[in-house]
Amino acid sequence: MHSVLRWPSGTIARSTTGFDAGWLHAHTRGRSAAIKTVLMDNHTVVGVGNIYASESLFRAGIHPKTAAGKISRERCDRLVQAIRETLSAAIDAGGSTLRDFVGSDGNPGYFQQNYYAYGRGGEPCRVCGKTIRLLRQGQRATFFCPHCQR
Repeated sequence: MHSVLRWPSGTIARSTTGFDAGWLHAHTRGRSAAIKTVLMDNHTVVGVGNIYASESLFRAGIHPKTAAGKISRERCDRLVQAIRETLSAAIDAGGSTLRDFVGSDGNPGYFQQNYYAYGRGGEPCRVCGKTIRLLRQGQRATFFCPHCQR
């Protein structure tokens, strides 16, 4: 079940109340697009931008170039859990501060201090020590660990 949210701008978006592994698995069947690109498509998943897609895929152990339609139900379950954990951790940390952003309370977000992958190209992975790599997907930077994410 998906509810519809109407934002002040008039934009309509589906909420993720019905977002689970079964839904993600069903909606990615037959899709050859890379899973990171699919996650960032607001027609599929709402609220997962570039940073949180990279971090969620890292937590789920899924390579960002994997075809969405090739991901098993079990891996979709891990991915949905990772997305929820990543977004919750980001909210708890006040979000991610890029450049001079501050929240409505005037404080910067601190989630970027906990990144496993995003923005860490060339640095050692915090889990395995291998080098975090950078690639471009859809004009966006994608960071991943080739050892932890397969």
